[in-house]
Amino acid sequence: MRIDRELVRRVEHSAAEFSRRQALAYTVHAAPAGAAAEPCDGGALISFGPGRYVNRAIGLGLGGTDANEVVSALGRFYGGRGMAPSLELSPWADETLLSALIADGYVLERFRNLYAHDLSSLGSDPDVEIVTDDDTTATQRQAILSGDAALGSTARQISDEYCITAAAVDGAHDFVALVDGTPAACGSLNLVDGVGWLGGAATTEAHRRAGLQTALLHHRLRLASDLGCAIAAATALPAGQSARNLERLGFQLLYTQVVLTRSGRPESTIGAGTS
Repeated sequence: MRIDRELVRRVEHSAAEFSRRQALAYTVHAAPAGAAAEPCDGGALISFGPGRYVNRAIGLGLGGTDANEVVSALGRFYGGRGMAPSLELSPWADETLLSALIADGYVLERFRNLYAHDLSSLGSDPDVEIVTDDDTTATQRQAILSGDAALGSTARQISDEYCITAAAVDGAHDFVALVDGTPAACGSLNLVDGVGWLGGAATTEAHRRAGLQTALLHHRLRLASDLGCAIAAATALPAGQSARNLERLGFQLLYTQVVLTRSGRPESTIGAGTS
């Protein structure tokens, strides 16, 4: 797969649209969370709400917007919600934006690998029973995705909220892998602008290293191809098990993103007082 600016822009802006749809679903299915999303520089400023999974901007640095305007928008959006402004940034982002972020006090928080798979050539599916999530499997899928966090705990509440909300997003497909008829692993596929985004992957401790996630990946790649996607994409922590699973199935590392966060100041110092 040839990596160029157009491919990067397509993937980054698809990711921003995916998260925007999730934030919109939060406003409908988890209204107290205070989720919101705003367009910015071709990407989006995203907040699922305090303590939730995504509170950072996505897809910035490729839209040609003045860097100081972008930094100001970050400060207003997140500072107005009492959050530290944060964003994930590709190495293809405009260097003037990176310079403006550093000048405004943003620091490196972590790295994320972004992978893609060309769907023109796929292998055969492993022999694992995979079914679409429905009312008969939903409760078990929630438990798997939460890592078996205790019912009533904050971690379980946030995970279940995400699980229910993400399933309501337009273009979402959720699956469970069965072992002897019982859900043992799960994974999701979201179709956004011709890109099949893979996520929602988890496996019960008793069934790890049994090839269930490999089977779920094969299944979702096949479906993404059948539904007209040209590529599938996923993110993973460098050197983590998910990254190894993706690489083993032929996913190509497109680039490593950085997550940058400005701490200590709720409002941006750049463009203060502008509307």
